[in-house]
Amino acid sequence: MFVWRRNRLMLAWLVCALATSLARAEPEVVTLELPGASVHLLIEDQPFAIGRDALQDWVQRSALIVGSYYGQFPVVEAHVAIRGRRGSGVYNGRAFGTVGAVVNITIGFDSTQAELDDDWILIHELIHFAFPSVPRQHHWIEEGLSVYVETIARANAGALTPSLAWDEFIGGMPQGLPKSGDRGLDYTPTWGRTYWGGALFCLLADVRIRQQTDGEYSLRDGLRAIVSSGYNITRSAELRTVLAVADAATGVTVLTELYDDMRAAPYPADIDGLWQALGVSRQAGRVIFNDQAPLVAIRDSITAREY
Repeated sequence: MFVWRRNRLMLAWLVCALATSLARAEPEVVTLELPGASVHLLIEDQPFAIGRDALQDWVQRSALIVGSYYGQFPVVEAHVAIRGRRGSGVYNGRAFGTVGAVVNITIGFDSTQAELDDDWILIHELIHFAFPSVPRQHHWIEEGLSVYVETIARANAGALTPSLAWDEFIGGMPQGLPKSGDRGLDYTPTWGRTYWGGALFCLLADVRIRQQTDGEYSLRDGLRAIVSSGYNITRSAELRTVLAVADAATGVTVLTELYDDMRAAPYPADIDGLWQALGVSRQAGRVIFNDQAPLVAIRDSITAREY
């Protein structure tokens, strides 16, 4: 078991870093313990200004936010590899499921605590652990879920204010709307439709589930059921099978029906009408809430701080 674990860790690291950068020293492995899960962390042997302890705290805090949203961390054992580069801030990340649940993340050597506190990229990548690998044409659901859940999970954890969360959605969601000549989400693999079209699917589903169940259930309940059923990034599945698991948990068929609406044809979502119903708007560069809007209770419950 130890040999296999070590091999997976080193394979994860090799995916993350160029072999030449490892010539200095074998990276140290630190295991971070979460409720019911472990994260094995590798940090490149480089002079990060913020220090290794701060990087460990960042990874653990991000993992706890994801675990709180899902009710459990999506996998029992995960691997995170941090690689450095010149500059400051979190540059990029990528999640893999072929050699276990692995996230590779690249940050600047001069990154500050404030930049790590404001980061969304690591949380986005860790959320990928909570959904199985589906056929390529459904890549939008994998990325869309990470875009949507990352924002909501941070708001629920108090790491993002409701105003900033809705500001991100108001600015981003229109990029997911179909353009002239587009087809449905399964057949339009552009950046906007993949990331923000998938996120719009999630927002519409979340609102409708809450409406149809009088607030008793939400998209999160469906996503928690997916994880509880044993689906994660290390498994492959058909999208309809996974959506059916989530629908069963909420007692309504919102996800399956919305998928049928959006998968093959350009779905004419009235996003301006949605903002009006939720009571959110952007005026003079800031978000304004209308507490008389018909869906104000749903709006507030989506981004409420819960933990």
